[in-house]
Amino acid sequence: MRNACRVIIAANFRLGPFGYAIKPAARSAATRETFRKRAIGVSGRNNMNEIPRWAAGEQLYRAFAFAAIGFATLLGGCGDDGILARILLKPGHIIVEKRPDDAYERLFPYYVELCAGSQFRAKLTGEGGIAGHAVMYLKGACREEDAPFPQLRRCRAAATSLDDPEHGVGISVNRWLKNVNWVAIPGYHLFFDGNLKAGEPLTSTQFEAVEQQAIDDGLYRGVAFHPFPGSGSDTDLRVFLERHAIGTDFALQFARTVFCARLPVTAPMMDQVIAFLNDKNREYAEGKADYNWSVWADNCVHTVRNALAAANIWSPLSVRAIKIRQIFNLAIPANEFVNLAELMTHDDDLDDYRALLDDGPRRDAFHEFLWLPTEPGALLKTLPVHAPNELYDTSFRLFTLQSPFLLGNTQRAIDLLSEPRFVDLDVNLQYFAKKYDAILARLDEERDTMASVRGTPYRRVAQLYAGYIHKQRDEVRTMEGTLASLESSKPPAAK
Repeated sequence: MRNACRVIIAANFRLGPFGYAIKPAARSAATRETFRKRAIGVSGRNNMNEIPRWAAGEQLYRAFAFAAIGFATLLGGCGDDGILARILLKPGHIIVEKRPDDAYERLFPYYVELCAGSQFRAKLTGEGGIAGHAVMYLKGACREEDAPFPQLRRCRAAATSLDDPEHGVGISVNRWLKNVNWVAIPGYHLFFDGNLKAGEPLTSTQFEAVEQQAIDDGLYRGVAFHPFPGSGSDTDLRVFLERHAIGTDFALQFARTVFCARLPVTAPMMDQVIAFLNDKNREYAEGKADYNWSVWADNCVHTVRNALAAANIWSPLSVRAIKIRQIFNLAIPANEFVNLAELMTHDDDLDDYRALLDDGPRRDAFHEFLWLPTEPGALLKTLPVHAPNELYDTSFRLFTLQSPFLLGNTQRAIDLLSEPRFVDLDVNLQYFAKKYDAILARLDEERDTMASVRGTPYRRVAQLYAGYIHKQRDEVRTMEGTLASLESSKPPAAK
């Protein structure tokens, strides 16, 4: 592949899983039938046919994928002059790293992060699929240490530091898992940076240290594997960790650049996510069917998206649908990162509570959890692959591929990751404080004292909405005061 393809992802994958080279494992007819009959396992009020207005046309884009891939490949390939090259993100679009401030941890006890990782390219063991990998980090959910297979529980206390052992857990779906669907990696640092300090060289010594930690901590206790490349048996854990887990299930930044959409949630919402994931693993660990990864029908993205759908954050994607229907349920890592980024930054409907009634998941989340995805603290971040790096090629990244007619998606993703209110907590809080003040002022102007006399179908939702905006405005003001206090307590910078 030419260097034209070696650029950082910063846009929406609107096409199919181009670059996935591994075929899904074979399945018996009985197993296929079991999967077809299996419920998706998310909140009963989510309708598989409901599509939020912000995502209107997404299924059409998925169907368009196949024709567009073939058309672009035939006419251009990955060359500098072909049509495909015209729809690749260019190296000049690389985005500067952004991270939320440490104060964030003091303000938000629960959040979910959906992350898309770039393709890894190990110097000794080869490269992964070009579409990369999707994972999820849950602050407020912790690994159940005594469970016979990976399970989660609510963390015992609200963590205020990334170093807290009860901070959260990373979730990764690995294609070689057999008796479970996902593994749980405790702690932010082990999951993302592999406990490696910034600027510290990644060598075989650090690699072996994090490998041994995974073994000592029993991170894969109770997990069985399908036969995987590089090992003579399916029980060789050390070979599995070296070739298929480090850089994919944990220590992500050893091998990948990671793009994350971070969304604060409520404690009851986190309970729903935990319950979904626990049921998912229990289904395979205690049931008759094995988990069989499928690039088309059941990959890393389906699990993380549907876990969020369990909390009514958005609609789920079907798994194991009949083949013609599965075309409309393709799941691409970068796609879901951008989809969540769009959802949590799209606040046009925040001004009109009637719009909530038109979006199934948003309506249900509002009524059940008094929560909306466009809330303070919804931020985006990028975490670069570690450097210096003796083990992985840090110059190789994931490319973006989409229809020539949808190039606006590329620019939209770049805009989101470059807009201060989506990457800086102070600016984010200031924006929402002004937004809520403006909404409350408008509600005061539009108050109709005779509405209850004449009757209105929106009476109850209007009351909930007004109370929600008041509550959000007060919380933002409190957060701004906390940030100011933390800033004033910092020691003066050295001259």
